[in-house]
Amino acid sequence: MKIKLISPSWSKLEHQTEFHLPPHGPVVFAAEVPDDVELEFIDANLQPVKFDDSVDLVALSVLLTCQLPHAFEIADNYRKMNIPLIFGGIATSLHAEEVSQHADSVFLGEVEGRFVSVIEDLKAGQMKKTRVMIIWGATRK
Repeated sequence: MKIKLISPSWSKLEHQTEFHLPPHGPVVFAAEVPDDVELEFIDANLQPVKFDDSVDLVALSVLLTCQLPHAFEIADNYRKMNIPLIFGGIATSLHAEEVSQHADSVFLGEVEGRFVSVIEDLKAGQMKKTRVMIIWGATRK
């Protein structure tokens, strides 16, 4: 199984300081991917997203609301290719209803200790539209 994890780019403000720190969300996500899964990471601020490969799942890690336009563009391209797509990250949680229009699955909450169930569902061909995991005492769906 192969997963492509993408951190979408965003438009920089006119006088914004340039910075190059690895995004935290994808690092945490990568740590949760089982060893038998091949994982490719794309930081779209540093390299282009190519749509010419074969993957079993595309995961979009969206921290900032300003990443959503590019995330939706990426998602819509992969969905035209019939490749399952899941969104996660803070901006995903903040804009879950809008995000769900561009995703096969929306992961809300922390990924730690919980992503293996997504892999199991994908292998069974039963991805859940929304996954609400334990968030500050909330219930699990």
